[in-house]
Amino acid sequence: MKRKTTILKNYERRELTVERIVSFPARLAWEGWTDPRHITQWWGPKGFTTTVYEMDVWPGGVWRYSLKPDSGSGEEVFCRAVYEEVEAPHKLVYTDTFTDKEWNIVSDSEMFTTVLFKEGIRGTRISIVTRFATNEQLDHAEAMGMIEGLTDAYDRLEEYSENL
Repeated sequence: MKRKTTILKNYERRELTVERIVSFPARLAWEGWTDPRHITQWWGPKGFTTTVYEMDVWPGGVWRYSLKPDSGSGEEVFCRAVYEEVEAPHKLVYTDTFTDKEWNIVSDSEMFTTVLFKEGIRGTRISIVTRFATNEQLDHAEAMGMIEGLTDAYDRLEEYSENL
């Protein structure tokens, strides 16, 4: 069952928070976020395939992945994240960037991301908090569909969890 996604924008902190309560334990949500076998099944917007090239979930570790439209129209997007904090099964902190096909970072694309997993009575609240260098970058991320993409990813995560 898809649940409501909550969106919060904070211009003072240059942050976008996208969160949802999912109906499974934090331990499983954590595995979904940190195991390449799982994250490739749900990460990204609907109609996109995620390929993980590297995923070393520890401080200093790297996650390299791409998102490719299933329709064949549009370009494949390459990203590289470097983990700064890993506190299983409660918190991930990483800096995510866009890259070119050779994994060279695209300038001014840094997104400082914290993912929090808080287990409660109704399930696990997953909060994706993304901090941008400027409010213009925050607005640009929203304009290019980041909120819809993360909402789709939550939908896909829930659908994937139901089929396990």
